[in-house]
Amino acid sequence: MKRLSGIVLCCAALISVAAEVVFDGGKAAVWSSKYFKDGEGGIVAYLSYPIVQSKDFITVESGKTYVIEGEFRLITPKEKLPQLYFGFMPYTADGKVINYTCIGIVSSKLMTVVKDVKAGDTKMVVNEFPFPKPARYGRFVFGAKADKSDLPNFNISPAADWSKNKVNADGSVEITFQQPVTQAVAAGTVVRLHTAGNTFVYAGIKRIGKEWVTCRQEYKSFYPGTAKIKLAMNLPAPGCKVEMRNVKVTVK
Repeated sequence: MKRLSGIVLCCAALISVAAEVVFDGGKAAVWSSKYFKDGEGGIVAYLSYPIVQSKDFITVESGKTYVIEGEFRLITPKEKLPQLYFGFMPYTADGKVINYTCIGIVSSKLMTVVKDVKAGDTKMVVNEFPFPKPARYGRFVFGAKADKSDLPNFNISPAADWSKNKVNADGSVEITFQQPVTQAVAAGTVVRLHTAGNTFVYAGIKRIGKEWVTCRQEYKSFYPGTAKIKLAMNLPAPGCKVEMRNVKVTVK
């Protein structure tokens, strides 16, 4: 029995060592908002529409599991139950935020630009456009690759006016953008259709009241190209006073 107890204790110790806290959000100083104050049991925060992030980056490594969690409750106004958004923003190694459009593939189908597009042009001709109902928030990314090694791709077109698509006699399709392109695109450039979306990745979306609620999510992978993250939160409502505790990121 003693031997078995020893084994159990050793296993517990190994689990304890394996789980490492890489971010502790328990102090107001680690957050970007001046409206976060240290309280007796955690942080008292004023939250509203603007997204608040942690000040420092949290490095992420492939092959590890990251647990993002926190507890929240509403102090005022007591008569409302606003919805809290809690999670993180993904960044590249050089600190560039990875917008969802950079990785949000609508289809792996690749297209090719037929003729040169100059900066300032509002039209682009591609060899084909096989999407009868294109994504409402669709964007083209330039320099796409079949193996998706271009992701995240930051070379993004303006939004298109899909109602103005024009099919030419040779089967090529003329795309009209809502705004001029800001970069020259050479004939032969490979493009892929992506869609816009939310960069904020949610570990929890919950209505909060006077009782503590927990947001917790495990991540074994992140957007392609993610080298680091920042925790983020907002509460899309007029300014509310919120108490938060045990906000942290653990890696195992």
